[in-house]
Amino acid sequence: MASLEEFRAYRSPLKDFYDGKTVLLTGGSGFLGKLMIEKLVKCNVAKILLILRPKKGVKPVDRLEELLGKEAVFVNYATEPQLYWSRIRIISGDVSELGIGVANDDLAYLCEHTDLIIHAAADVRFDESLRESIQTNVRGTHEMLKIAEKCTKLQMFMYISTAFSNCVLEEIGEKFYEPVIDPTLLIKVAERAQDADDFEVLARKIIAPWPNTYAFTKSLSEEIVRRYKAKLPVAIIRPSIITTTKEDPVAGWTDNLYGFNGVVVGAATGVLRIFHIRMDYKASIVPADTVINATLAASWYAVQHPTDDNVFNCTTDDNPVSWSGTQRQLEKWKHSMTFEKSLWITTYNTTRYQLVADFLAIFYHLLPALLFDTVLRLRGQKPQVLRLYQKVHRFSAVLRFFTNNQWRFRNGRMRTVLQAMAADDQRFFPCDTKAIVWNDFLDDQIKGLRVYLMRDPLDTLPRTFARHRRRLLVHRLMLVVLYGGMIYFALYLADAWGLATRLGFPVVAGV
Repeated sequence: MASLEEFRAYRSPLKDFYDGKTVLLTGGSGFLGKLMIEKLVKCNVAKILLILRPKKGVKPVDRLEELLGKEAVFVNYATEPQLYWSRIRIISGDVSELGIGVANDDLAYLCEHTDLIIHAAADVRFDESLRESIQTNVRGTHEMLKIAEKCTKLQMFMYISTAFSNCVLEEIGEKFYEPVIDPTLLIKVAERAQDADDFEVLARKIIAPWPNTYAFTKSLSEEIVRRYKAKLPVAIIRPSIITTTKEDPVAGWTDNLYGFNGVVVGAATGVLRIFHIRMDYKASIVPADTVINATLAASWYAVQHPTDDNVFNCTTDDNPVSWSGTQRQLEKWKHSMTFEKSLWITTYNTTRYQLVADFLAIFYHLLPALLFDTVLRLRGQKPQVLRLYQKVHRFSAVLRFFTNNQWRFRNGRMRTVLQAMAADDQRFFPCDTKAIVWNDFLDDQIKGLRVYLMRDPLDTLPRTFARHRRRLLVHRLMLVVLYGGMIYFALYLADAWGLATRLGFPVVAGV
């Protein structure tokens, strides 16, 4: 990727748009937020007003210092920390609170100085309660829009949603969709509900046919944004399944196990051994840096077209890859890109049938978990593998909707943005999904997941490879014993029932 000096040296309408701007950013401590901070710093913005809350007794400034020093995406922080600190102003707040929990002095400052709002904060847990998802995703968006109304210099409010906000449809266009329920009404119901358990029972009926509270509340949030279109310049970008970075600022980076990342790591570490998935379907994955650059490009474009319905789908339908295609490429690394923190060798199996997956999980997950926990107990250690598999099964359950369905995403407006970009912008803001070489990307992904997510440096590969060979030998011996025993038992039964002699098999009962 281009260096900071190269980035600063080139000029274009897109890059110049961000030069000297003050950007209000939510979700800055999250996956996309970290990448956005790095990119905005490169864009030479004047200020990033970062809404950040205290967490587990840690002050916002201390949280930010830890993030900047720990994450590999802040590529210039080690040598130029002031490059970041001079541009970031922390605004203590919480998007799940009324008024975002921002103090009056901070509110006055951001309303006076903000040029652009990028609302990236969200509760992305698929299994979160509806009430908490509403507070963060729906009410939080509403509260941010109320603040946006007061920003005297505001040029654009960009909301990062999800391509699956309307996943109940087979084809999803770049337009607003009417929700099944009034979002402001649901906010009031969630706030007034006295019994949380009763509300969650009702929630299961409310969100149907959406598969989870995340996608459902994102659809409601988009409606909140649409209602402000007559008052404010607003835009929405909808990425599909976000995975590791392609190249900007480093290849293969992520900080979470959500979605596709979790499947790859689970298989690579020998934990996820059976998965319910339609392998012939499209894998609607998109690199995280593609999403960041597309968001900045779409924001720039939307400012020039304020009266349009500025909804942009950031997906890979122009350059699709199937789930089987991802598996073939990643399996090439199973005997060479071995993980230090692994349970066993990679033995990843798939099926399109849920009942088969649930049945095989007994043999691939439950029984091995009991065996591993027994060994841990004998060693005097705390059993934990069965509990791990309980999490794996919850993870698999929330993903199966997305791995056993496929959608057609329209992206004509996003392609219009790409056509409007200068030639150099394709290098410095790469977001054309047609340029993704999937095999190269997947190679970088497996390496990045090992290094950045699992914190396994590549210099440990010789040790992990030696252990992998030992496990592989044990695994094959176990298969010989297991299948040999099954064949012996089958022949034994056949002989006992008088079938062996008639079928011409050797008599084994007396052996």
